[in-house]
Amino acid sequence: MSNELSTMRKLEKGRAEFAYDCVRQAIEEVFKGEDEKERRKEYRSYARKIPTMILTNGLGQALAFLKAKAGTDEEENEAEKGKSRVYRLLYEQITRYMKSETTSRISMPPEREDLLGWVISCDSVEYRYITQEILAFLTWLSRFAEGMIEK
Repeated sequence: MSNELSTMRKLEKGRAEFAYDCVRQAIEEVFKGEDEKERRKEYRSYARKIPTMILTNGLGQALAFLKAKAGTDEEENEAEKGKSRVYRLLYEQITRYMKSETTSRISMPPEREDLLGWVISCDSVEYRYITQEILAFLTWLSRFAEGMIEK
């Protein structure tokens, strides 16, 4: 029993550390400076909304939404480009997490490049595990984003 508890603590600690590093990266490296304040707020907001999207629409739909919103660099105006950068970063961070050693039951194969393509190719049991794993990670990500990014 204590071995299981120790494993769970290590797993949660790993998720927390990975999520903390993602939020720190967003603040200090990607959206740094006063001119990026709006992007940081959007990151915080989107990190909080994605778990609800997953629970409401399913993981595949939510990832497809993120990927579509990430778009390309050819958007018409600067506001849309900024929002696309936020969605792209979140999609990339979730992908990196699923490829990391931190996940519990299932990890994305290193040779796979596209998270969405991998998720929709999995069977229903794997799909449920992936959903649980991503939701657990996003719980930490949204907590840190809320605590580290001012409103």
